[in-house]
Amino acid sequence: MNPEHNPAPMPPYPGQPPMMQPQPGTSFGRCLLASLVWYGAVFVVLFAVLGPPASGYVLGLVAGRLLLPLLLSGLITWLIFRRKRTHFGILVLTSLPFFLLSGAVFGALRIAGRT
Repeated sequence: MNPEHNPAPMPPYPGQPPMMQPQPGTSFGRCLLASLVWYGAVFVVLFAVLGPPASGYVLGLVAGRLLLPLLLSGLITWLIFRRKRTHFGILVLTSLPFFLLSGAVFGALRIAGRT
């Protein structure tokens, strides 16, 4: 090559934009979905044992009373796995004891409030 010949620099290749890297931890939404599995399981068990609800009010009452255990178990699961990404099955199994425990605690507080 001729040293006097200095070709113009090549423009950058118009390729794909750089891909966004996923966050290293588990999102709160995934943990909430893992707890939502048990939310649905409670409804299936209730319908299997007690039959269909007597009214829409009762269905809404049960659904509303299960929201706090759902949110709390999702939050606790997220606090455990927020720094590492893990499989969804592990999240579901981890959220089960927190869902049951928080449901029992809120139920006991509701009973204690009546007396």
